[in-house]
Amino acid sequence: MSGIIGIASTRNVMPGVLQGLQQIPQTGHQHCGLVVHGQQGNTPSPPRLHRHRRAQGAAAWIQHLRDPAHAFAPSQQPCPGHSLNALHGHVALGHTGPASGTGPQALHRALPQLSHGPDAHLNSPARVAVVMHGTLQASPALREALSERDYLFKSDSSAELLAHLIDATCENDPVQALHRALALVQGPLSLGVLFHAQPECLYAMHRGQDLHAAASPTDLAWSSHPLALQPGRQALPSLAKGQVLEVHANGQSVTHRIL
Repeated sequence: MSGIIGIASTRNVMPGVLQGLQQIPQTGHQHCGLVVHGQQGNTPSPPRLHRHRRAQGAAAWIQHLRDPAHAFAPSQQPCPGHSLNALHGHVALGHTGPASGTGPQALHRALPQLSHGPDAHLNSPARVAVVMHGTLQASPALREALSERDYLFKSDSSAELLAHLIDATCENDPVQALHRALALVQGPLSLGVLFHAQPECLYAMHRGQDLHAAASPTDLAWSSHPLALQPGRQALPSLAKGQVLEVHANGQSVTHRIL
């Protein structure tokens, strides 16, 4: 069974999402990944969605990222020389799970999945990022309709379909987009979503799958598995089925509301 996590923090979110991924039970997991809304290094380009996926378990990935001379701690940054070293932002999503198939296409199916919108070209920024835990059932007609609207599918992943569907139904209202998209599919699932147009916001929702959330003065985290939520955070009330958790984070504060 896969696991997902989302974190919003007043500090760089990278160490927290990496540690949270590592805490999710990973028996049989061969893939992991994360997406951060932020910047790479000191580039003058505006923040965007940065995705990294690996064909290995989260624990093995993190072992390569950290400095072997020091124990991993939330305050540490990934070690120099790795692509994640200079990545920083305030909101992030992560996923770990078993491989979906074999061969080169397997990594294309791995989460997080992105939507670059219709008529996307090589330099188009990702507009929606999705992690999902559970089972999504959708009519083949949905994929055909999105393809006719010039959404490009790079895999047969149901999470990629959901990312495109959320983008297609988003009319400057992320919460309504989540409700509209989930109304068009079936199955028990929990999900986390980032939007390019909402650089400091993180969204979570569930339908028939557990979602645990907890907060501290400097961050808020949610996950499909309670072990991913580090001690020291105060548990939040459970989301009712169909409710959306909207979290906003910047360098000064983390706030949330349930919609």
